[in-house]
Formats: sequence, structure tokens, C-alpha cells
Amino acid sequence: MTGTVLERLRQINAPPPPEDSVTFRLAVLVAVMASVAGLLGQGVGTPLLTLACIGGIPAGFLLSHLARRRDRFWLKVALAAASIAAFGSFLASIRGLQVASDVQVPLAQLFLWVQFLHSLDVPSRRDLLFSLGASIIVVAVAGVFSISFAFAPYLATWAAASVVALVLAHRSELGALPALGPPAGGARSGRSRGIARPLAAVVVAVTVLAGGLLLVVPASAPRHPWSLPARLAQTIAVPLAGALSNPSLGGNDPSRRSTHAGSGAARSRFGYFGFSDVMDTGARGRPDGTLVMRVRASRPDFWRGQTFDTWDGRRWTLTDTRTRTVRGTSPLLLPLGVGDVRGESSGFVQTFYISRPGPNLIFGAAVPAELYFPVNRVYQLHDGTLRAATDIGHGDVYTVVSRRPDVTAGTLRAADSAAGPGLDERSLLRYTQLPSSTTARVRALAVRVAAGAPTTYDKVVALESWMGAHTRYSLDVPPLPRSADAVDRFLFVDHVGFCEQIGTSLVVMLRSLGVPARLAVGYVPGRRNPFTGLYEVRADDAHAWAEVWFPGVGWQGFDPTARVPLAGEAAGGAAGAGLLSYFGVHLPRAAADAPGILIAALVLVVAAVALAGGPARVRAWRARRARSWADVQLARLEAVGAARGRARRPGETARAYARVLETSVLADQRLEEVGSSLEVAAYSGSEPPESQRTRVESTLTALHTTSRAAWRAGARRRPPARRL
Repeated sequence: MTGTVLERLRQINAPPPPEDSVTFRLAVLVAVMASVAGLLGQGVGTPLLTLACIGGIPAGFLLSHLARRRDRFWLKVALAAASIAAFGSFLASIRGLQVASDVQVPLAQLFLWVQFLHSLDVPSRRDLLFSLGASIIVVAVAGVFSISFAFAPYLATWAAASVVALVLAHRSELGALPALGPPAGGARSGRSRGIARPLAAVVVAVTVLAGGLLLVVPASAPRHPWSLPARLAQTIAVPLAGALSNPSLGGNDPSRRSTHAGSGAARSRFGYFGFSDVMDTGARGRPDGTLVMRVRASRPDFWRGQTFDTWDGRRWTLTDTRTRTVRGTSPLLLPLGVGDVRGESSGFVQTFYISRPGPNLIFGAAVPAELYFPVNRVYQLHDGTLRAATDIGHGDVYTVVSRRPDVTAGTLRAADSAAGPGLDERSLLRYTQLPSSTTARVRALAVRVAAGAPTTYDKVVALESWMGAHTRYSLDVPPLPRSADAVDRFLFVDHVGFCEQIGTSLVVMLRSLGVPARLAVGYVPGRRNPFTGLYEVRADDAHAWAEVWFPGVGWQGFDPTARVPLAGEAAGGAAGAGLLSYFGVHLPRAAADAPGILIAALVLVVAAVALAGGPARVRAWRARRARSWADVQLARLEAVGAARGRARRPGETARAYARVLETSVLADQRLEEVGSSLEVAAYSGSEPPESQRTRVESTLTALHTTSRAAWRAGARRRPPARRL
């Protein structure tokens, strides 16, 4: 019974015809290794898995080729058992997971194990095509994990190798069909040389199609609750629980400053002085263009870090710095801040990938409702500001789900008469407070500009328009005198400033009209990368803007220098939106990497050419180096005929050619034996007897000697020898 079952299994798993094409196998291997390396580069592989993939997959391809004609039944049984074990390990690793996104890494590792195990048994074209198909899944998973252009070389290599492999697979399949197989002679090499043309056609077609889809297909957006990763590369507690910490400020780090530690450290070039407990508008020195984080989101927004409510004419501070602890399992449910109003939308999901160490502020669009964070507690201030219990640095990831009313300009205009909870008296005083340094001409200017505005929203728009027409943004700002009021100086003396002066001036003028307003600091959206779909936020995107309170709506951001759509006006664009502008900004930055890019492109081109036309050229060279006795003597006969003006015609046999030379050109009866001897030797595959070879060679030598004059005259160019 057991023998019958095994025999039946052997019949079911009978191997298909083996694949002999080395170039096809090599192209598939390059595609598989590019996809695997791209996924391992995202940090998902264990040391054992990395070793198995990097060393085991090429070894498996090699051994499969060498043993492609052998019976591998028991190997298949072992690989099936190993695949079941890998799947069981995957199920065990995801048991007890509470967040759906945590399954991504174990699932990616399972794909890599399957790819490795399958590579140990790829003797046929079908098996190789399965590996190529599996590489599509692996490279897609790697693309999900990827957040930068570091994945681009792997993707380009995989795409080039996949195209080459598909073309070669098609050629190999056609060559296996008897009716379409190559004829004898030179037709086979001509077909091989034709690989380059379909390869180029496929590359052009795929490029045009992919580019067109990129410009048409809508941009993907993170959905709740499947795309909510959270990770901390390292856990370093802040010196004081609930305090603001910002190591990028060096000696001005508020948490270290209070403990007298690190007071001599310099501010990092990407550190922003606004992420502190005090923001001095007289401070100068802006951060550089260092990439600080990437944000995956469906639309642009202000990534708010914190707010300030108390203004003294030069500096902003926060009145109440007490914090409350928010605890729980992921996601943390966040209470509302003072004046916040949540909408009924499903949620605006933003995932932040941190690239540089910065403040322990948890950034997010208003109004944060849920937080996916690796630590089960955070600290919240009365205004909704969130602070982590640990420093946040390179490699850290967290996700914020925000919910706010989907407002439009019409909604904000109608807010003045809308029913809803208002600000309590203490909060109203806090957000309309002005210092004694606020000059009469600042108050008078606000009244004059907003005189014709019927609603709060129209007042904001009128003040923004006036500031846009009479002031300008610049990083080259005169120093602020110690006794001067920063707003008065900006509006009536300098007329130039950067975001801190501009946002502060808007807040102060609104407060002078009795409109609750505050200053928020964080980042503008950054530039969207059309290839990754992520917003790339740089240090010089650090920003300060005004937030205005509307009844029934809550806090709404405004800024004369940065246009960000209102929540109700935002609409998703195509995946490739901003492609040209992105290239315009980043191509100059890529100039330093040009040598590496050119080298990579050259390697790809050489590899494609080698895979497409190299094998045919190598076979032709080997054929020339290994010509038979009949080939050599035929070349001598053709040379004699060409010298006398009669070249051998295509398709003309050696016997027929020798007969023509005998009767019409040379009149030498010995040519009959020459022609018959060459034709018999070519088709029999064996050389004639030595005496016959000697006679043929002597005849051709004599004829060649008599034709030397014709050779020297160069009556005709000697054609290359043709294979019989």
C-alpha cells in the first residue's frame, strides 16, 4: 500500500522537461536576489534568514541547474515539510498580536523563507517562472516597508532582470516547440541575436505604461486600522517625566538645562529653537535642509508640535505646563485639549518616520484622537500637546489618527452664529491676552484693516491679505532691539521677517480685536515624494503659524506664508502629482551621487546586453575557434572561387559550387573530388581517409597558388566561410 502511494506521488510530481538556458536562469536569479535584498534592506530579516537568502538562493539555483535531469522526489518531500514548518512558525509568531500592522514583519519573513526553500529545487522553466512570480510579491512587500529612494536600486535591478527573464523565457518556450524550432544552419544564431529588439520594446512599453499610470492612478492613502505602525529604535527616558526634551538644541535643551547637564553643547544644525519651553522671536539662526522625518498621509496638513498662549512683546511661553498621563494599550485614546472639537469623520491617519533626533513632542494634525505608540503612556498638556516619555530619534515610528470637523470657508463664516460649546472665561482671557508693550498703532491697524469684515473668518482673511501686500518673508532679518516690541517693529519699521514674526503679528492683531488666537509651532507638510507617496519634512520646514478659535469648529490654522487646504477642501491627487517639481528640486541635490548612479546604470546596460546578445556571440566565437576540417577546406575553396570572380551563393552546396568552378571557371577535373569529399565530410560528421584528405588539400593548395595574383588584385572581398 505504501509503495502504491509513493508511486502515485511520484507520478503526480513527475518533473517537467529541464531548462537548459543558463542566461534565463541567471536573469531569474538576479531578479530574485534583487527582490530579496530589497526586502532584507528594510530590516525585516533575522541573521539566519539573511544568511539563508544571500548564500542559499544562489547555491540552490546552481545545484538545481547541475542536477536538473535527476529525480528529486525526496528533495521535494523535504522542502514541502520545511515549508509547512515555516508556516507553523509564522502562525506561532503572530499569536497574541494586538495590532494588525504587527503581522507585517513575520509575514515578510515567511515570504523570504518560501522564496529560499523554493530556490533549492528549480530545475525547469516552470519552477523558474514560479520563482520570478514570487519575487513580485517579495518586491511589493519591500515597497510597502520602504520609505525612501534607498529602495530604488533594488527595484530597478529587479525590473530590468525580470524583463530580460520574461523575454528569454518566451524565447526558450518557442525553441521547445517542434513546429517552430530553429532550422539548421545560421537561423538559430540569428534568432538569438534578435533578443535585443523585443527586449527594448518591452522596456519601452512598460516604462510608458507605468509612467502613464503614475500620472492617472489616485494616490494611495493609509487606512484605519491596517496601516498603523509604531516602533522605537531605542528607549531613552527623558530626564524629567512629562517635561519637554529636545537634544537637538544642545545646551538649550529645556530638560537638560534644568538639570545643569550638557549646558555647553551646541545646537544641532537641524535643531529648531521653537521646540522649547520659550520661543524668543528675537532669536536668529534657522535650521538647515536636513531631512528630519517622513510622513505617510493622504493629504497635506500642518504637523503641529505644541502651542504658546502667553506673549510678552518678545517671547512666547505656555501659561500652564502641568501634564496629565495618558495610559493604555495601543491605540491610546486621547482626551480633547482646551477648545478642541472633534469631527465625525473616520479619521485622518498620519504615520511619522523619524530620521533625526529631535524633541519628544508627538507631532500630528489637529485634532489627535488616537495614538499608536510603542510605549504605553504619554503626557498631555491642557492645550492637547503630546509629549513622549522617551527621547524620539532616528528609526522611531508612530501613528496619529486625527479627527476634526471638515470645514470650508463657508463653514468658518457661519461659525460666529453657530451654537456649540464655547471657551470658559479663563481660557478666553488666556487667548486674548496682550502685554502692555502692544502699541496703539498696532491696535489701530488691526481695527482699520478688519473694519469691513463681517465675520471672524473674513477678519482673518483681511489681515492676511494686508500682511501679504505690505510685508514680506525673508530669512535676512534685522536684529530686534532689546526694548522693542517685536510686532510693532515688524509691522511699522522692518516690514520683513520670518514665520515667527509673521505668525505672532497675526495672533496679536486678532487678539486686539477680541478674537481668541494662539501661536502654534511644528512643520509645514513638506514636499511629497511622488514615488514613495510620503511627505519629506526637512528641518527648514519648521514653522510657526496662527491658530484661531471658532465656535463649534475649534482651532483652525492660518498662515500668510504657507497655504494648506482646509480639511473640507482637501482632495487627493494622482500618485505622480508633483513629479516634475520634485525632480526640479532634487536633481541638483543628486548631482553629488551622479557617479554612483552612472555606474549602476552602466552595470544594468552591460548586463542586459550580455544577457540579450552575449550568449549568441560566445557561441559564434566558439564555433569559429572549433571549425572542422571540412569548414577549413571549404573556406579555401571559397577563397579560390572569389579570387576568380565567382563567389559561393547562399544555399549553394559544396558539391554544386565545386562543379560550377570546374565547368565554368577553372576547368579542373580535380574539383569534383574536392566537392564530393567536403559534402560527405560535412553531413557524416567524420573526416575522409588520410589519402583523400591529402589529395583535396593538395588540389586546393595548387589552385590557391595559381590564383595568388587575383588575391593580390583584390578583385572581390573574400566572404566569410559558411558552415556546411
